[in-house]
Amino acid sequence: MIVTKIKTYIGFAIRMKKATFGVDSIKDSRHRQYLIVYDESLASGSLTKLLAHAELRRIEIRCVDYSLAEAVGRSKVKAIAIGDRSLANAIIVEMEVRDER
Repeated sequence: MIVTKIKTYIGFAIRMKKATFGVDSIKDSRHRQYLIVYDESLASGSLTKLLAHAELRRIEIRCVDYSLAEAVGRSKVKAIAIGDRSLANAIIVEMEVRDER
């Protein structure tokens, strides 16, 4: 149920055009980002770049245990940045609730 909520919130961000896909696009984006979500299949080099970017811009970063490509319906998507504060906060809250269980 909680995973479904997280996928729904990511879908809302995509529909609002507040989502950025891919490590390079996330790093090059000039838009404000509030949360970066990546899946476990992200390569270690890309993860290092993403962590450095998140630390530099003070962005929350979280890992999910399912495929983002399947969740968003696009192939080869392993990282998504959320550019809406309320959706990012909702995703973080749902992930914390899931981790407590």
